[in-house]
Amino acid sequence: MNSAISRKPSTKRQKEQKPAWGWRVAGLMFGLVLSLVGVGAVFVNSVQGVQATGLVGTRGIFTVDYCNDTNPSGKNSDYECGGDFVPRGGNSDDGWSGTLENADDYSAGEKRDVVESWLGSEWRFREVGVGATLGSVMWFCMGLVILAMGVSQVRTWGKSFKS
Repeated sequence: MNSAISRKPSTKRQKEQKPAWGWRVAGLMFGLVLSLVGVGAVFVNSVQGVQATGLVGTRGIFTVDYCNDTNPSGKNSDYECGGDFVPRGGNSDDGWSGTLENADDYSAGEKRDVVESWLGSEWRFREVGVGATLGSVMWFCMGLVILAMGVSQVRTWGKSFKS
């Protein structure tokens, strides 16, 4: 008699082997870091996006005195401009000096529509308008993607600790 024919197939499933404990901890920590970075990006860009619409914050006109390229590598220019800010409805006596962040290379005397920045130190301003709003929305969406990746990693590696 052939023994292969008379043998019943095994009904027990082998347990899947879990990754080593160190890999599970590393995966969980990676997921937590991704989640924190995603939350930070979502928070910062939601605040900056709301400001870029110009609906909130102290809005006014920024007159450029000078612009400097803050990226010395020369690959990608990142300009900050110094100048004077005058709030809407105010005169030049109501204004104060400050820095325009994420600017282009504007010429001296150019006037830009800005809002006072909530994040960072005082006397820092951000441009308002469609371009600034769309830029913040783009980075907000990138933050959501990073957050989703982090949450997925935490869930995947968190399940590996269950028995």
